Amino acid sequence: MKKSTKLLVATMLMAVAGISSAFAKKAETIKIICPYGVGGTADAIARKFAEVANKLHPEYNFIVEQKTGGDGFAAAQFYTEEKASKKDLLVYGYGVAYRHDIGKKYGTELVDFDRSKIYPVASVDDRTWILYALPGTTLADVLEKAKNGGIKMSGGNPLSDPHLALGSLIAQEGGTVKVVPYDGGAAQKKGLIDKEVDVFVGSTQVAQQEVEAGTLVPILAFSDKPFNGFVAPSGKITVPSIAGSAKAVELNAANDYSGSILAAGGFIAVHKGAKQDWIDSVKKVAQDVWASKEYSEWIDSILLNNFQVYDKDAASFLETASKNAIAAYEKLK
Repeated sequence: MKKSTKLLVATMLMAVAGISSAFAKKAETIKIICPYGVGGTADAIARKFAEVANKLHPEYNFIVEQKTGGDGFAAAQFYTEEKASKKDLLVYGYGVAYRHDIGKKYGTELVDFDRSKIYPVASVDDRTWILYALPGTTLADVLEKAKNGGIKMSGGNPLSDPHLALGSLIAQEGGTVKVVPYDGGAAQKKGLIDKEVDVFVGSTQVAQQEVEAGTLVPILAFSDKPFNGFVAPSGKITVPSIAGSAKAVELNAANDYSGSILAAGGFIAVHKGAKQDWIDSVKKVAQDVWASKEYSEWIDSILLNNFQVYDKDAASFLETASKNAIAAYEKLK
């Protein structure tokens, strides 16, 4: 091979290598911080979001990192201590905002972070809380025990959104609820299966398989309409609601329990003060993820709701939801 030809080939190889290197550098690694343990709904959503987002936006490499503790507080504290310029994302649950606001207003617990430093950009998780019990347990059984000595529940820490939902309802029934804390939906579910608690309030996704197998029974939906997504060993079942035309007959007909229907799930959030172009980029990624069949159909398959709000609308929706949670807390008092 002539010297000039060798030089040309070498130049071309260097050019190709340079292009490949440029493409390799283009993928920016972005952490999605998940405050809850592996196996729960929040973890499953974070991982599915990252998986789909990586396919649709190869310019990013989204990875999920767990920072558990305090039913979401540990991750929130870590996140608010980061610089606003960092591009880490946070799986930001309604319950964290609820407990923050109640803690700040009523001193119910120590709150070591300022949630005004967290900005919700896109809803990625909207769930209907379900009250689960062991087979053979009815809603009437639960209400009776709550009125006579109280019941134990799993579903986050005290004043978590599942506790606010069930606790405010039971308070109107004249009963009491004690929360046994577990980290993440999988552990909360296991607490019921192991008979450490009387009931579990969780998402539809986390106990879907147990309902199908008949090892757990959904007995109440915190909604104004019946929940029809579950399949039990006997076939499709309908779970009565706490309000509306499908209100459970065991509940006091004279009581309005609609205040116990709290927004549940959460958002993908950025740091407050992040540049608008980064907020716009995260919003675009989330919109594309929702528009994909892979994500939207997966959400349907785990019986969650397709609910989308973005940027300022997301922030406004969270503020309204938190006010509703404070009202539910005041019923507990």
